[in-house]
Amino acid sequence: MVETTEAKQVCRAASTVVYPALDFGIKSCGSYTREDFEKLLSRVAFEQEFANTAGKTCQLDDGEPVDVTSTARNALAKSLLYHLRNLEADAIDGQFDGVRDDLFEILRKQRLLPDYVDVAIDLHEWRFYGDADTDHVLLTYPDQGTNRTYCFATICIVAPGTRFTLDVLALEANGFREKREAVRSLLETAQEYVSIRHVFLDRGFYQIHVVAELEQHDVDYIVRARPSKGMEARLSADAETVVDDYLMQRKRKPTASVPVTVFAVPHRSKEDESVWFVTNLEITPEAARAYAAAFRRRWGIETSYRQIGDFLPRTSSPTFSVRLFYFLFAVALYNLWVLANVLVTEGTIPGKPPISTKIFREFVLLTDYG
Repeated sequence: MVETTEAKQVCRAASTVVYPALDFGIKSCGSYTREDFEKLLSRVAFEQEFANTAGKTCQLDDGEPVDVTSTARNALAKSLLYHLRNLEADAIDGQFDGVRDDLFEILRKQRLLPDYVDVAIDLHEWRFYGDADTDHVLLTYPDQGTNRTYCFATICIVAPGTRFTLDVLALEANGFREKREAVRSLLETAQEYVSIRHVFLDRGFYQIHVVAELEQHDVDYIVRARPSKGMEARLSADAETVVDDYLMQRKRKPTASVPVTVFAVPHRSKEDESVWFVTNLEITPEAARAYAAAFRRRWGIETSYRQIGDFLPRTSSPTFSVRLFYFLFAVALYNLWVLANVLVTEGTIPGKPPISTKIFREFVLLTDYG
């Protein structure tokens, strides 16, 4: 059992990793201080409010006179968003790269990182309701009333108890070139912090140029496949699994070909359906189900996305630097929530973390942000 005092201390200590790293580019003559912005940013993240509402709440908490019925933009919120809009994307990335460095330094000192980890690369879509021509906005399948989205590729550890997000990369297009480059960049960054055992990728990355990129990194990978007629023909009527050599190839320019192993196992809930994968691992028919089960662990990344969402502010801003800062701040808080649970359990987090995201938010709000 985790004592309340211990949990509070660990959460507040974890929060000190992120707040000192934030740089809003405030000038000495500014109307608001760094502490003002930190309080507002925390409010929009923890309560998932729009900045305008959170700005009024913060000023009310500080005893300032606020016309809560006014339809004018709140001055504090307006100032924060102004400063975020004027930050360069590279500067934003640099701030949160420093947070990640400090996080993993703590884990290394405490010897709380596994020797090898499985990782998953996936896409996180943040739906957008404005103009389709907005910078960094991509067109995708319709959902939540829109077919427009900001899209972030992430690489996450999928081992229970250490589901840290290792890196985030904003996509600028939907094509295979961007996905291939994202895979390359994410793997190179992740390998600076952990030793990778397997890389899992969902069907959105089932493209020959992405698989060719994986081959260049000397990692073992499993990619969920969209089966072709040629694949499905390999599964006879009485066979439950199939393991076979397969040549992925693209005949149109830019051409490419990659020899892989294709395997299929019965779908767990849909009768007469199979789930298909390609891999560079040596797999026997007897081991195919075990590897498919290992791939299912990548769904831990979906849990991570939901919990990152517990820290993601609401915004209608079309400005990419605002969206990038908000998303990376949410990822940083999520990682620090995982860190708090790792520290309080000494690396043996049970199926249900002892410190929920809600409790973490409550304890972090007690922190003196300055």
